[in-house]
Amino acid sequence: MKNHEYFSLFTTIIRDFKLKGELTGITCVSTGNINDTYVVSTVINGMEKEYILQRVNHKVFSNPDKVAENVCKVTDHVEKKLRESGYKDIRRRVMRYYRKSDGSYFHITDDGNYWRVLSCVYNAVSIDFADIPHLRAAGIAFGEFQNYLSDFPAESLYETIPDFHNTAKRYDNLRKAASSDAFGRLSSVKEEYDYLMSMENEATLLCKLSENGLLPHRVVHNDTKCNNVMFDSVTGEHLAVIDLDTVMEGLVAYDFGDAVRFAANPGGEDNEDTSKIYLDLDYYSAFAEGFVPCLIGKVTDKEIETLPDGVLAITLELAARFLTDYLNGDVYFKCKRDKHNLIRTKAQIALAKDVFGKMPELRKRLSAIVEENR
Repeated sequence: MKNHEYFSLFTTIIRDFKLKGELTGITCVSTGNINDTYVVSTVINGMEKEYILQRVNHKVFSNPDKVAENVCKVTDHVEKKLRESGYKDIRRRVMRYYRKSDGSYFHITDDGNYWRVLSCVYNAVSIDFADIPHLRAAGIAFGEFQNYLSDFPAESLYETIPDFHNTAKRYDNLRKAASSDAFGRLSSVKEEYDYLMSMENEATLLCKLSENGLLPHRVVHNDTKCNNVMFDSVTGEHLAVIDLDTVMEGLVAYDFGDAVRFAANPGGEDNEDTSKIYLDLDYYSAFAEGFVPCLIGKVTDKEIETLPDGVLAITLELAARFLTDYLNGDVYFKCKRDKHNLIRTKAQIALAKDVFGKMPELRKRLSAIVEENR
């Protein structure tokens, strides 16, 4: 283990944060397209403890300290709500930042990388592709997250990634990438580009409603994949919502839509066989059954009504982002194989087409859930 490439660095970080014990284990967490994440183990007096060590991609999050402040504001508020609700073991319900003795959040290396330490939820697992019970539990987790933060002043949060879910801006970026065609790739993706442009009105619907004052901005997670929920390893109960770097002001429908986009597509977002990509209606219903009841009475009827539009909008937005990155030479998302961003683009387009065709059924099922829980 001492031969691990990060052993010396992680030992230094552990000492810098004055964590207890000696470093005994390092496990890489391979999920995630932005940051580099490791679970590290320490032992003191025969007792083992785990921590999350993470390198924050400061090219994406240009102000890591502000990101940390956002997370701590939100987790403090959630913790307060949990205590008011009578929860005892708060450590399993909220992931927290560790600070150094000077109050700072990061160990900054000589080469300018930002490393942080986060608490590890014990006796818990994350799940990349959830079954229906876990998906319903994830819906409750993200719904409670929204519920607990419904009285938090969203405008007080720093915008960690400007225009993150500004779909109209994402489409503008795609147009610019196509116009410059810096890597000569546009001709080979004309079909994908033309389809996305043909769906611009549907993709930007939420933006327009927000601009017209019909959808309020709230505190949202902005990356509601099921693997950003920790579950009890025995009971399957939802525990902490994690990966809060993108928490900021936004629209509830995007959180709902991104969760469904990720979890209710059995084919996955990297599948080259687009015939296997579709929206599973039962998975959609499972997440909605967990999520929507937590929102009733906390958000407006219009916000709930437009949740299905969030599924389509976020899928189109992500397809536009993947295609933009492909046209720009693959500079943003981690690519693990040749033409990875193009593969992702085609997968999201296949899903968007299926979602669009099923929109009446999505609305029908949502209405039934709302009526049942009023």
